[in-house]
Amino acid sequence: MKKIFHLADTHIGYSAYRRIDEATGLNQREVDTYETFKQFVDYALKERPDVILHAGDLFDSVRPTNRAISFVLSQIIRLSDAGIPFVAISGNHETPRLKETGSVLSLFEHIPCVHLVYENKYELIEIDDLRIHAIPHCDDIEEEKKKMRLNNDNNGFNIALLHASVLGAGQPVFMMGEFNEQIVNIDDLTNFDYLALGHFHRCTKVRESAYYAGSSERFSFNEVNDDKGFLEVRLSEEGEKEVVFHELRTREMADLVPIVCSSLDEHEIKGTIKHRIQECNPKNKVVRLKVQDIPMHVYHSLDFDELKRLTKSAVHFEMKYEFLSDNELLSAERPAFRSLHTEFERFIRKYTIGAHIDKARVKELGLKYMQEWERDSEEE
Repeated sequence: MKKIFHLADTHIGYSAYRRIDEATGLNQREVDTYETFKQFVDYALKERPDVILHAGDLFDSVRPTNRAISFVLSQIIRLSDAGIPFVAISGNHETPRLKETGSVLSLFEHIPCVHLVYENKYELIEIDDLRIHAIPHCDDIEEEKKKMRLNNDNNGFNIALLHASVLGAGQPVFMMGEFNEQIVNIDDLTNFDYLALGHFHRCTKVRESAYYAGSSERFSFNEVNDDKGFLEVRLSEEGEKEVVFHELRTREMADLVPIVCSSLDEHEIKGTIKHRIQECNPKNKVVRLKVQDIPMHVYHSLDFDELKRLTKSAVHFEMKYEFLSDNELLSAERPAFRSLHTEFERFIRKYTIGAHIDKARVKELGLKYMQEWERDSEEE
């Protein structure tokens, strides 16, 4: 019986928002990625799997900070000292567009029991009776996939390790909406004992013996309802397979039920916003509250100082206002900063952009950045 730990998309070094961890002085969300990965390593040292497979995006960027590199080094050395093999492929976040940039993963190659695949091509890694067919994020993943060769005897196990969106039902699925993500067809990878997949952030069974481990943390409100952790895979020589999800403790994230203002008066809108914030107990959480169809004059009469006081205990509390459409013409006729949200939403709705661009995501990011700018201006 072989015991394999499969995780992916740890995005070490990720940071967001402005909350600082008091103990370290670092960005709180960056610290969250460290604590989650250490939690996984602690569990691995206790349970001692035969191998750990990391299916890409160990780091959040091509050039992580020295702090992030140092942290990962310390954790990998812990696994190495315990004799637990660690196999990782590069994902799209940590793969440089220019080859001469080099890969951060090369820094860990000298460590015993550590196997890293990042050079834009397929590699076979053999650990005892495990044959790990590893393909990192690369220029032509389909061409590299053709190089996979299964052993012809009945001894040992063949495992594919990939970081990509996979095809299902004839159409691309399991996509993250990122500009450089790769798509691969796995219909011809049927003779493998297990397919360890990375890139898609929700733990998902794609088909029998093919799984996304999901990310180890929540990195967007699209993941608010997803459990985060890793997979334990048990393979027996008799062909039996068992895949078990292990949840990791992560920062709580909440996307609250939106407030629809169209049927409320000004007093009710303000009271409902206040009640919804208090009801969710935002302390130490990442929270979003959408306030839909709010009239512009009500928005400008909100007590932002009180809202800041009510939400200050959260790691991040995002108030997302969607303005009443009837005010669009009025806003357009009065060019001022207060109409920027409405003008931007109307621009995105009417402007024709490439089909590959996620307009909803562009709108979400644009409004988020405008709200952050507005909060910073108010604080100054």
